[in-house]
Amino acid sequence: MIIKTQALVLQIRPWSRTSHMVTWLTQEHGKVVTAVKGACRPKSAFLGQYDLFYTCDLLFYRRENDGVHAIRECTPIVLREPLRQRWRQAAAAAYLADLTARVSVSHHDSNPLFLLLTDTLDRLTGTPPPPALELLIGYETRLLKHLGLMPDLTTCPLCHTPDRPWLRFSLPSGRFVCPHLEKSQAGDVSLTLHRKVRDLFRDLCAAESEAGAIQVFGSFASKKNEAELNLLLGLSRFLGMFIAFHLDVPSAVRRVTLEMLNTTPPQKSALLENNQP
Repeated sequence: MIIKTQALVLQIRPWSRTSHMVTWLTQEHGKVVTAVKGACRPKSAFLGQYDLFYTCDLLFYRRENDGVHAIRECTPIVLREPLRQRWRQAAAAAYLADLTARVSVSHHDSNPLFLLLTDTLDRLTGTPPPPALELLIGYETRLLKHLGLMPDLTTCPLCHTPDRPWLRFSLPSGRFVCPHLEKSQAGDVSLTLHRKVRDLFRDLCAAESEAGAIQVFGSFASKKNEAELNLLLGLSRFLGMFIAFHLDVPSAVRRVTLEMLNTTPPQKSALLENNQP
């Protein structure tokens, strides 16, 4: 069966001296891997037709048993050239593409995820570029919502009274721990989250669109100081731990990406503490 669809280039891996394995995110068919034979030959029809973060019109032969599909042709639509000139934005785009490739699946309608990644990559190419940390947090939050893996941020009026700034969060259950309801199991992975981090994340989760998320961060930026920067760092670390636990992705990729993007002095505390019961 021949399929024609728009697709985003997520990964390019060498297959031989002149060929590539290309991982795409398509609109209607989820993640697709194609073999591009002779892609690096001087007279190849595919030379310059695809690269990382390109959006292309893709035509490929779909195998019914999945696996690697055969590409027929592709034509670039959006090149996103600024990502070849800004290394920090390119590092952020590479992390987003890698994360998306790990969580997306084949043979599923992926149009919402396709639009989410397209919008985020387009924002990375803007001038001036948006704050990278806020953009990554916004993408990860919307990705968790798309996958149906949002943590439960509801607090218990008995266990989480306003006078308690630190709240204990269980990663396996994805919610705050209530001692009066149940006891933690042996080896249960938990962390302690500051109430203000929880409030910021709740506001971000409540945003129905990218414009809403921008408004949340805009309000946050208007009162930014050392404590608020520390708050954002705490939210970033919480999301990193939650994603690594529930999506089974290596945390090192995210950590290295954030280190590359960091342009501010390290904070003393991230309003987040590991806690083993």
